[in-house]
Amino acid sequence: MYRFIIINLFLAFTAVLQAQELVYTDAAGTIRWKKNKQEVSLFGANYCLPSACDFRAAAYMRGDRKQMIAEDMDHFKRMNWDALRLCFWGDFQNTDRDGNLLENEHLDLLDCLIAEADKRNIYMLLSPIVTYNSQWPEMTYTTNTGFAKYYPKNTLTHDEKAIRVQENYLKQILQHRNPYTGRCLKDEPNILFVEFINEPSQFPDDIPGMVNYINRLYKAVRSTGCKKLTFYNVSQNFGMAPAIRKSKVQGSTHAWYPGALNNGYSLQGNGLLFVDRYEQMMDPELKGKAKIVYEFDSTDNSLGYMYPAMVREFRRGGIQFATMFSYDMLRTAPTNLGWQTQYFNMVYTPSKAVSGMIAAEVMRRIPRGKYFGYYPENNVFGDFRVSYDERLSELNADDMFYYSNTTTTRPKNLQSLAHIAGVGSSPVVNYSGTGIYFLDKQSDTTWLLEVYPDIMELDDPFKMVNPNRMVRKAGCNSRTMRIKLPGLDTVLTVLPGKYKLSAGKLISKEELPAKDLYQEPMKKWEVANRTATEFVSGQPMTFRCEVFGDEHPKEVSLYLMLNPWGCKRIPMMAKDGFYYEAQVDLNWLEKDSYRYHYAVETGDETLLFPAKTDCLPDRWDYYEQDTYAFRLVSPTTPLSLLGEQDSWKRIRYSRTYLSPATTFRSVSCGEELIPAFQLSVADLGKNDTYVTPCDATFSHFIGDKIACRDMSKVSPSFIKVRAYGLNGTDKAICNVVDKDGRGYGAVFQLGQEVSDILIPVSSLVPTKAAMLPQDWPGVNSYWYPASMQTYTIPLDWTIAEFVQVSLRNELYDTSNQKNKGVIVEKIELLF
Repeated sequence: MYRFIIINLFLAFTAVLQAQELVYTDAAGTIRWKKNKQEVSLFGANYCLPSACDFRAAAYMRGDRKQMIAEDMDHFKRMNWDALRLCFWGDFQNTDRDGNLLENEHLDLLDCLIAEADKRNIYMLLSPIVTYNSQWPEMTYTTNTGFAKYYPKNTLTHDEKAIRVQENYLKQILQHRNPYTGRCLKDEPNILFVEFINEPSQFPDDIPGMVNYINRLYKAVRSTGCKKLTFYNVSQNFGMAPAIRKSKVQGSTHAWYPGALNNGYSLQGNGLLFVDRYEQMMDPELKGKAKIVYEFDSTDNSLGYMYPAMVREFRRGGIQFATMFSYDMLRTAPTNLGWQTQYFNMVYTPSKAVSGMIAAEVMRRIPRGKYFGYYPENNVFGDFRVSYDERLSELNADDMFYYSNTTTTRPKNLQSLAHIAGVGSSPVVNYSGTGIYFLDKQSDTTWLLEVYPDIMELDDPFKMVNPNRMVRKAGCNSRTMRIKLPGLDTVLTVLPGKYKLSAGKLISKEELPAKDLYQEPMKKWEVANRTATEFVSGQPMTFRCEVFGDEHPKEVSLYLMLNPWGCKRIPMMAKDGFYYEAQVDLNWLEKDSYRYHYAVETGDETLLFPAKTDCLPDRWDYYEQDTYAFRLVSPTTPLSLLGEQDSWKRIRYSRTYLSPATTFRSVSCGEELIPAFQLSVADLGKNDTYVTPCDATFSHFIGDKIACRDMSKVSPSFIKVRAYGLNGTDKAICNVVDKDGRGYGAVFQLGQEVSDILIPVSSLVPTKAAMLPQDWPGVNSYWYPASMQTYTIPLDWTIAEFVQVSLRNELYDTSNQKNKGVIVEKIELLF
C-alpha cells in the first residue's frame, strides 16, 4: 500500500517537473528563458517527414523514416541550428471526422522526431493543423481521413461544429503521450510554442468573431494543463493584427516568400532588393505580443546570399524564432522531391547551407529592433556581409569565419578564430571542391576538419518534382586543400570524411555518417554547358562547361564546327570544381552562326555532347546530330532582349490579387503565326479594394544577354519594340531596370497593326519599375523602392537586368481605362 502511494507521488512529482516550461513572455511581449531571463533567439527549419508529401517521398527513396529523421537532425546540430517547426497534417491524416486523434504511423513519426530533436537540444513550435491538402502534389491518393475532409478551410473559424472538432483534436494531441519520451506533448519541455492553425482563412472585417475563434482554441489548449506560449497567424492577412492584440494568445506568427512560390525555374536577378524591408512586423497593433516566423525561404533560388538579409529584417521586426520551409531530407535531396519551390539540405545545397548557418548567427548576434538602413547600405551589418555580385553571405567575427562562396575577405582575428565553415576558397582555405566543409579548433595547434562530397548541379531543381529526375549528385572525389592558420599550415589531399590535424600533420581520419549515400554511381556522363550564346568579333571568346561523372575525365575538348564544313578541335583546361574552360582567339572567323560540341574522353570511350554519341567530328563517320550554338556578331549588331527564343513561362507579370485583373500569355500573330507575347488588363480604373497600383507589367530578365556585349565600350542608340495595341490601346511604357532597382523608361505609341517602334535611349527617364514576381504574403512594395526615389544617376547598361512593358492607368483618360492590351513580338537594342 505504502509502496503504491510512494510510486504515485513520485509520478505526480515527475509530471510537475516535466510540465515546467522553459520560456515565458515578459510585460513587453519579449520571450525569455526562465533559467536566466535572457532573450530567446532561435533559428532552424520546418521538417515535414511525418506527414504529407515528405512522408511519401521517403518511400519513393526506400528510406527508413526513423533513420532519416536521425540523419537530418544530426545536420541541424552540425549547422548549429536550434529551432524546429513541427508542421503536422493532423487535420488530414491523424483524426476522424469528429477530430478524434488517430494512432498511426504519422503520429509515431512525429513522436520520434520530437524525441530526436529533444536529444539534440532543439526547440520546437508545434503546428498541428495545416489546412492544405496532404496529398499534394500527386493528388491521386485518398488516404485523408481527417476532419479537413469534411470542413473546408474557410468554415473553420465560424462554423460551430467545425470549431468543436478543432477543440477536440487540440485537446487530444496535446494529451497524447509520446512513447519515446514518456511525456505528453503538452509536457514536452523543448516544445516551447503552439501555433493553433497554419495559415487559416482570415476575416479582418469580423474582428470580434476572429477573437472569439482564437480564444476558443486558446481555451481548449489551456484546458489540458498546457502552459506553452500560444501563437496565431497574422501574415495571412495583416488586417488581423487587432484580433491578435485583443485575444489571449501570446504572439503572432509571420511568413515571407519574397520570390513568390512555384515559379517552376530558378529566378535570376538581385534578390536582395526583395528582402529589404518587412514593415508590417512593426505594426503598433502587435505591440506587447511576441513574434515568430513560422515559414520563410528564398524560393526558386539556389544561391547562398539571401538568408542573412532576411533574418536581419526579422530581427529589426522583433522576431525571436525563425524556421525556414523546409529542410529536405538527406535521402530525397538529390531529386528535391519534397517541395518544388524550396530546396535546402546541408550536403546537397552547400552554399545555402552556409548561408543558413550565418542566418542562425544573425538571429543570435544582431539585437532585436536594430536598424541598418535600406539597400545597399544594409549589405554590411555587424559582423555580417551579403553580396549579390559575389553570390555571397559572410560572417567575419572574432570566433567564426563563415562564407557561402569564394571570398577574398581576410578573417578579423586569426588568433581567436575557432570555427570555419565554407564553400569554395578564402584567404585561410584554398579548396578545389564544390561541397561544404567545416574546421573547428581543438587547441592552438589542433583542428578538426570535416569535408562533405562534391555536388554536381545536373538540372534546375525548381522544375516540377519527379522521383526519377536527379537534380544534384554527390561525388566522392579526391581534392586538394590548402589550410593556412596559426599553428596549422598544410596542403593535403582529401576525400569526404573527418580529419584531425595537428601542427600540419594528419593525426586521424574517419568516415562521414551515411557515407554510402554519396557513393551511388552515376548512370551516365553529363555535361552542363555554361557558354554564352553570343560573342563579339575581335574579342576573346571563353567556352565553359561542367563535366559530371564518377571520376575525372582523361580529356575534354571543344569541337568548333566550321562553315560550310570541317571542324577545329581545341583542348580544354580543368578548373576548380567540375569546370573545363577554353579561351579562344577566333578573329579569323566571319560573323555568322556557329555550332559546336564538347567531347569527353572517359578512358573507355570518348563521348560527344550534347547528343552523347561516340562519333567525333574529325572522324570520317561523323554524322549530323544535336549541337550547341552561338552567334559571332559585331559590336553594333542589334541585340535581342525579347523574342521567339524566349519562353513566356519564364517571364514575370503582375498577378491578379486585390489588383487589376491581368493576363499574360503566348500568342501567334499574322498569317505566318509569328510567336508573340500578349499583356492584357480588364480595367485600370482605381478601386478601393486594390492593394497595388493600377498597373499591369511583364518583366523579362536580360542580364545574361547584356553580358554578351561589352557595354562599357559601345552604347545603344534605340530600343526597337515590334508591337501593336489591342482594343484601341495606343500607349504603353518600356522600362529598363538595373540591378539596384532603378527604372529608366519611356512612353511609346502603339498602332492597331504591328509595326516597329523606335524609342531613343536618350529619351529614357527615371520611371517607376514593378518588382516582380510579387512576394507572398504581400510584404514588398509593388514598385522597386529605388525607382520611386529621385535620382540623377544615368542608366548604366553594364548593370541592366530587366526589360519591362507596362500598361498603367496614368497613360489613359479615366473614361478609357478598360480592356487595355498590347502584343509584343520582340524587343531589340540598336547601336
